[in-house]
Amino acid sequence: MWYIWDLSILLSALSLVIMLFLVARRVLQERRDRAAAEQRRQILTALIAFTESRDREALKATVLGVPAGVAIDAGFEFIALLRGEERDDVLVAFNECDLPARVARQLRKGNIAERIHAAEMLASLGSEDASANLLAALAQDRAREVRIAAAIALCDLGSLPLLGTALDFIGVAGQRSRRLIELFRRFPRSRFNELAVHASRADASPLVRAAAIDALARAGGFGFADFFASLAGDAAPEVAAAALRALGLTGHAQVSAILKRAMANDNWDVRGAAAESAGRLGLPELAAPLSRLLDDEVWTVRYAAANALRSFGQPGELLLREIAASEVSRSQRTASLILAEGPAA
Repeated sequence: MWYIWDLSILLSALSLVIMLFLVARRVLQERRDRAAAEQRRQILTALIAFTESRDREALKATVLGVPAGVAIDAGFEFIALLRGEERDDVLVAFNECDLPARVARQLRKGNIAERIHAAEMLASLGSEDASANLLAALAQDRAREVRIAAAIALCDLGSLPLLGTALDFIGVAGQRSRRLIELFRRFPRSRFNELAVHASRADASPLVRAAAIDALARAGGFGFADFFASLAGDAAPEVAAAALRALGLTGHAQVSAILKRAMANDNWDVRGAAAESAGRLGLPELAAPLSRLLDDEVWTVRYAAANALRSFGQPGELLLREIAASEVSRSQRTASLILAEGPAA
């Protein structure tokens, strides 16, 4: 009996100690958060004052008077709002406070999230050794997410190695990341030929090829229309679908025939991409194959085809109403649903 009482008292005391510990920890955390918020306010106030007075010594005193992490984060957010001479002057002050060196240390020693953030900050700070530090991260960092972030930052600085070399550093696993789309969309126009080469390589990852096609379509314009047309029948469905969507942005002399063939493809993504592009380009001559796609076994394809028909205006709407009034079928249900959504935006 006494054993049970003693154990109960011990457990109660232990619970009290744990509760007190958690309360004390919460209080300390709130104090730290308030201190960090106040330090952040000081930095932002000093930066705003600097844009008016250009008193670099006052700004440096404030930056050096707070923890490096607070100064780096607040400063990075602020310079994103600046342009021209104001931005250049703030960057000079940051360099004189040795902030880029602190960011470089974070790139080497931080956790994954901190290293990714450091790569972004180094590109913005633009210090003399930023490219060297980012190249080291691209070549040596153990996390593929960090390597991709370093590649994007290097692209922003105009210092990215040849695309093949950069992709080798990123690694096979990293080449399945959707962030490659962001990297390729930042490529300078003078290096579009590298994207075209990788998009045409049959031995490259389909995701890499598709991302390259997407970037070329968005920034390269009609000049790559023939190239996209040549890839519209590629054996890799992901590549073919990307090429068809690209044709929807650029157009092509033979685009109607290309899209019509693609609408009969065995892969649903290819059929859906063809339907999307037909609607985007406004090709009423493809109304018949689009109508057949309303009976496609994949809902995504049916919806894309119905949307394309609706984008043709009154003729497309009349066709949809005719199908919606027919006997119950997948085509009839799809037409009814798209009509219920109202006119095309």
